[in-house]
Amino acid sequence: MDGEHPHSRQMLLPEIGVEGQARLSAAALEVHGADGALAEFVYLQRAGVERLMLLPDRPAQRFPHADLFRHEPSRRLAAGAWRALDQIRHVLAIGSR
Repeated sequence: MDGEHPHSRQMLLPEIGVEGQARLSAAALEVHGADGALAEFVYLQRAGVERLMLLPDRPAQRFPHADLFRHEPSRRLAAGAWRALDQIRHVLAIGSR
C-alpha cells in the first residue's frame, strides 16, 4: 500500500476513473448550512475535493428522506452524506440532476 495514490480504489470504479478523480480534485464546492454540514464536508474532502468552502449562514439543500430517520443525529449525518454524494454526482456528471 505504500506509495499508492490515496484514491486509487475509487479510481478503479468505472464511474470515476482517473479522469473523474481529476475532476473531483479540481472542483471548488460549497457546503451550506449547519445541518449535516460537517459530514458533507468530510465526505467531500475524503473523496478528493481539494477546494471546499463552508458557508453555515446559507440554507442547505433540503434532505428529502428526513422523515425516514427517527433520531436527529442520524438524520443530520444522512443529510450530509446525501448532499455530498449529490455534489459528487454533479461533478462527475453521473445521472441527471
